[in-house]
Amino acid sequence: MRGFDLMTFTTWLIKEKGFVSKAQFDSLVNTLPYEGRRKLITYYKIEYEHYLDTRPMQLELEIK
Repeated sequence: MRGFDLMTFTTWLIKEKGFVSKAQFDSLVNTLPYEGRRKLITYYKIEYEHYLDTRPMQLELEIK
């Protein structure tokens, strides 16, 4: 077995959450006051971890 590819946080933000880019996400974060910024980053971190834990894994088998 070889394993599977992990989606990067940037790819996840774009594909799953509808951001155009990581820069767009960063721009949103930078417009918030400190407490709001901290909560938003924590929220997306938890969402990303949940995504990684629950998505189906694609495994590759090598048969000899």
